[in-house]
Amino acid sequence: MIKSPNKGVLYVTGTPIGNLKDISIRAKEVLGEVSLVAAEDTRSTRKLLTHLGAKAGLLSCHKHNERTSAKKVITLLAKGNDVALVSDAGTPALSDPGASLVKLVREAGFSVVPVPGASAIVAALSVAAMPADSFFFAGFLPNKQTERRKTLEQLAETPHTIVIFEAPHRLFDALEDILGILGDRQMVMARELTKVHETVISGSVSDIIKQLSRGRVRGEITLVIEGVKEDRHRKSCRDPEAVEKALQHLISEKSLSIRDSVDLLVRLTGMTKSQVYPLALEIKQKDSQPRGLPEDNIP
Repeated sequence: MIKSPNKGVLYVTGTPIGNLKDISIRAKEVLGEVSLVAAEDTRSTRKLLTHLGAKAGLLSCHKHNERTSAKKVITLLAKGNDVALVSDAGTPALSDPGASLVKLVREAGFSVVPVPGASAIVAALSVAAMPADSFFFAGFLPNKQTERRKTLEQLAETPHTIVIFEAPHRLFDALEDILGILGDRQMVMARELTKVHETVISGSVSDIIKQLSRGRVRGEITLVIEGVKEDRHRKSCRDPEAVEKALQHLISEKSLSIRDSVDLLVRLTGMTKSQVYPLALEIKQKDSQPRGLPEDNIP
């Protein structure tokens, strides 16, 4: 890129996700030459700059002050100074702040240049042994269970490998919901990638829950989950009326519980629990409604 002598450039710079040796030569050069680094956390970025011997100034830029920070960055760019945008680890704007600042800088007429770096998404996919020619990155799941389950229901029918970030204190709740909504699929859990305590375990969702139940889980976590299998996807598109009749038979005539009826239909049809459960609830509610008195008892 040919730089205008009167305008600065914003460099969206990827930084290591753990091991500082993963800093690219280009990123090191950029951070050593810019006038200012806009950082999600200035304390952690200061440690990185000190390690690199870089003397750039620091500007706080997190999700609560991006617009204010953008004004300061634009002022500096207008004076011909270059600025780097970084997150705590990895690449800005990927489940991290940065997109709003980039948009405002571009709208102001300044060049925005990517400087690629390490990625937990790509690192986890590379060791997951799952198809990665296409995948769906879902970022962090919502905190609240209701919203988290809705998000997982939306992912239930994607045939693509799914990548999710998760916090350690929410991991077990998230895994239980993944098991309940997506089923017992194959999965890889990558923890603290590129760091001293890096851990990568694979197996079914239920297997991983059992493995993790032995102790407390710490650190940053990336989950890679297989997409819905093609044969299951085809089965899940069966006639909903036929499924509803089957549920009616199991619940009303065979007197099976909702849970047992749903589990049976999921195994037989390949549908997800999120598809079958609402139908079962509706049938159960209809069965529990008062049906009135026999005609010969009506006064």
